[in-house]
Amino acid sequence: MKTKAERDPEARMTFTEHLGELRTRIIRIGIAFIIGFALCYIFSNQLFEILKRPLDQESLDLSWITFGRQAEEPGDPGTEANEGAAAQDAGPQEGSLNDSVEWLQKNPLEWFLLSLKLSAYGGLIIMLPYILFQICGFIFPGLKPGEKRIVLMMLIGCGALSLVGLLVAYFGVFPLVLPYILQWTPEGVTTMLSITETMSIVLLGLLGFAVVFQFPMVVLILVYMDLLTPAALKQYRKQAIVGLAVLSAVLTPPDPISMTFMMLPLVLLYEASIWTSYIVVRRKKKAAEADTGA
Repeated sequence: MKTKAERDPEARMTFTEHLGELRTRIIRIGIAFIIGFALCYIFSNQLFEILKRPLDQESLDLSWITFGRQAEEPGDPGTEANEGAAAQDAGPQEGSLNDSVEWLQKNPLEWFLLSLKLSAYGGLIIMLPYILFQICGFIFPGLKPGEKRIVLMMLIGCGALSLVGLLVAYFGVFPLVLPYILQWTPEGVTTMLSITETMSIVLLGLLGFAVVFQFPMVVLILVYMDLLTPAALKQYRKQAIVGLAVLSAVLTPPDPISMTFMMLPLVLLYEASIWTSYIVVRRKKKAAEADTGA
């Protein structure tokens, strides 16, 4: 059943009617979240497999790391002769992760609680478009046409940047950084990864990248509110790059590789925000001139 605002966006509602519509929207959001939660709980094992893939032995390739040993040149004597014996060697080889990596459950309830946590996050993510649709349906009737376009552009921009941040973290940073960290484990030490603690690190890492990649939207909002100008963005470019480097160092593991993989996209986004800010200023100027002429 459609609400009054859905039937007639221009209709004015009383305070009681606003509360009634808000209750309807909240109920719809709650039902959508429950459905998403139930679907993700059914596939909680698959969610766990997806999130732990950057840490799986099969996906870790450390052959690009040399542990103090110079790589043998092709054609060296004895190299071809030893290939068959090396292939049959069951022990761990240098440059690859030890076969002792295991996943650890500390108590009988740990997996159950983790599956609930993953299902809650997953249900929120897959139902987020519908949730945003309900929120917009409640607030949009009170906005002017220009304000509606701005809010819609912000939602699309934030969603796209969040998706880019997640993809960069999952496919770009994690598969390179995590093997680099795990290779520090001394020989003879069995690596046992707690499912709850490790998944928390992965989820926080993904969330961190999604949030940090909102930087251009924050810049554009400040420019639109006349709190920042394109000239200031260009003037303080060097200071901004230093700040982004510090932020990347804080939000990533203590190694230059992960820091670089987070910093480079942020620098590119900063440069893009400078050019986009010119477009925002130009459009605001044209809109002001149109209002003055009218």
